[in-house]
Amino acid sequence: MDRRELGQSLSLNVELIDKGRPNRKGTLITPSYITIHNTSNDSPGADAAAHSRFVREKGYYLWKGKKRYVSWHYTVDDRQAIKHLPINEHAIHAGPANRQSIAIEVCMHAENDQAAANARATRLVAALMHDLGIPAGNVVPHKHWTGKNCPVLLLNSFEAFRDEAEETRSSIEPFPLETLGEDNLVTREEKDNFGDPDQIAEAAEPDDQDSHERIAQSLSEFLENEGS
Repeated sequence: MDRRELGQSLSLNVELIDKGRPNRKGTLITPSYITIHNTSNDSPGADAAAHSRFVREKGYYLWKGKKRYVSWHYTVDDRQAIKHLPINEHAIHAGPANRQSIAIEVCMHAENDQAAANARATRLVAALMHDLGIPAGNVVPHKHWTGKNCPVLLLNSFEAFRDEAEETRSSIEPFPLETLGEDNLVTREEKDNFGDPDQIAEAAEPDDQDSHERIAQSLSEFLENEGS
């Protein structure tokens, strides 16, 4: 499979969080890791499209009476991948990972074909590894950064997930560099404008080990309000 075919297999849609929203800092990063999450939301309807609307229109959950803003770069389910942030921008997803990592959320809702969603996620990881030169050892679970039991469905088989992504990456046929960005997965502008991770200051906030569960609850409330 060549890189163009790999990109097409993702069924990528670009639905970026608006600039200036609290969960889009706009701070430039140099991504050297890829961090994998599961959404921890098995409710009907909690697919990639729903997560896209949530992160663009709400983008927070409540913890101890305060809004905790969240964001990530891609959401993947069995039908599509959706991009929410440029890969050279800071997302809010896993503490120290934020300043150096691309965040991918893999859906696990009731209607999801989980094997198909996981396979799409491995192809997305393979394409990002290829485009950015990220080694397989830098594809890590959320647990790597904070100790959180995430991605809950992939942790026990994470090495196999990473190996599959690496196998796909290693089999990609060469493609002309000028085609970089034509599928918007990694654009030339993003790759030409990286930031300095050592100059990014993180907010001094305590780690919330139940963040995904709180996001799931906040998403459910968001979807209920949509339907009311």
